[in-house]
Amino acid sequence: MTFAFPKKQHLAQREAITSLASHGKVLFRHPIKAFCLPAGDIGYPRYVFTVPKKLFKRAVKRNLLKRRMREAVRLNQEAVLGDFCADFLLVYIGKEVCSYHVIEAAVKEILAKGRGLAAEPEKPADIKPRP
Repeated sequence: MTFAFPKKQHLAQREAITSLASHGKVLFRHPIKAFCLPAGDIGYPRYVFTVPKKLFKRAVKRNLLKRRMREAVRLNQEAVLGDFCADFLLVYIGKEVCSYHVIEAAVKEILAKGRGLAAEPEKPADIKPRP
């Protein structure tokens, strides 16, 4: 069991992030909102962590919250996700700075819900016949 969080797991391409935000499934567990988009052929999950400047003006607090989310993912991704590959965008939406344990519980639940997306069958589009 490795607890690494290598550079290749950081999602940094602008196009990938915008498609993730627009087409990803929304997962929520206070204080984190996440977007998840399964990506089968990559071989490993990728992550983006954000904290809005509108909620926390000081960069010190934003960086603290991103570090806490990143550490929670790093320690729990292998146990919860296993070999499931997806892109995750985690957005901290709480109004106050939460402790690491609250953030870790939220991240665990979000990762478990993200893994559950693979088990859900794709719903066919509702096609209505023309009269």
